[in-house]
Amino acid sequence: MRNILVLFFLFACALLSYTDREILSLLVDFIKLDLNISNYQFALLIGTFFGVIYAVMGLPVGWLVDRLPRKPFLIGAIGLWSAGTMVCGLAMQFPLMLMGRMLVAAGEAALAPVALSLIGDIFPRHQQGRALGFYFSGIVAGGGVSIIVGGWLLGPAGLCLLAPLMPHLAPWRRIFMFLAMVGTFMCVLALFVVHEPRRVHYVSGAPDGSSDASGRRQSRMVLLVTCLAVSTVSVIDNAVGAWAPYVMLHAFSVSAAHIGKILGGSLIVGGLTGVTIGGILSDRLMKGRGQEAFYAPIIMLLLVLVVLCLGGAAYNYMLALCMIMGIVALAGMCSTLGLNLILHLGTSRRRGFVTSFSFFLNVLVGAGLGPLLVPLALDMPLQITPITALSSVAAGAALVASGLFIAARCLSRNLSPA
Repeated sequence: MRNILVLFFLFACALLSYTDREILSLLVDFIKLDLNISNYQFALLIGTFFGVIYAVMGLPVGWLVDRLPRKPFLIGAIGLWSAGTMVCGLAMQFPLMLMGRMLVAAGEAALAPVALSLIGDIFPRHQQGRALGFYFSGIVAGGGVSIIVGGWLLGPAGLCLLAPLMPHLAPWRRIFMFLAMVGTFMCVLALFVVHEPRRVHYVSGAPDGSSDASGRRQSRMVLLVTCLAVSTVSVIDNAVGAWAPYVMLHAFSVSAAHIGKILGGSLIVGGLTGVTIGGILSDRLMKGRGQEAFYAPIIMLLLVLVVLCLGGAAYNYMLALCMIMGIVALAGMCSTLGLNLILHLGTSRRRGFVTSFSFFLNVLVGAGLGPLLVPLALDMPLQITPITALSSVAAGAALVASGLFIAARCLSRNLSPA
């Protein structure tokens, strides 16, 4: 029961961290107007600079997580990104907002290595797929929750709950302050909920398990290409999370409060469906044919995603919502399958570092390129619509990711016997 409680707490941490990260996507117009910033500056806030700091912090933290107690890392991470969220809420100029986002990135860089290291030690290997799927559901649902919470607090609820406490702050600033207070509460709660489990090591067909230098090099190449493929899938998640509210607002002329409820719910349903199915499928594949069986389902799901995006420009409001929900679900399945595959390809002794390296690429590629590619597509001479720009970015990333998974599968088949 205590392990289940830790898993629920880690899920809540993932939910809060991605809510803090993605809340900007609903507040684009408010922040741009208040701070007088451009689309490209906003893209740097939500993606590029965030990715750089996450990348710089993630690898050393992952290395330390494999060697030091993880509970202090978790508490420090929550406190740091909550402080960054507070800075964002108080920022009056672009540089200070950028500083706040950098603090959020630095704190969140420690969460995934700590969480996946803990899950790997408190659950047996045949249950880790479902446990990781549940944790990942907090990540993918965070974008939807941020839109729902943001839309709710921008409406009458914000006036009733937050305005009396923070009367001199603009509504969008109150949302950041509210999330920072939730993070502070989570820091205190972690002291009582999280325990430090005994580290468990598994015999693995990982790079270090190969019998010769050539096999180890090729195994590491399989791991690297697989990590690159998963990071390319994360381009889809980040593009949708950053620009789906903007696309729906400008394509169909609905209010931010309305789209917060409808689109947020669609993202949550799609995300939870994707990672849940992905986690269950991961356990079944590992029990059956092992690591080699992961590649074919991922490639097929990515091709289905490409087909779903083809009609983006012709979709009406409801079909566009269904398309976005389907993209999130399919990307969630692929990410969950891919991340489970990465953990099995890596060694249990280096679980923290392998996780941090994977998330390093996810943020560097996904968060760095995903939010940036959509405005680049919108500013192209073709003058495409917002919905076409988003669907084109998603389809292109899915095609590149499927090619990388095919390459990883070919390398895996050519591995020297252990």
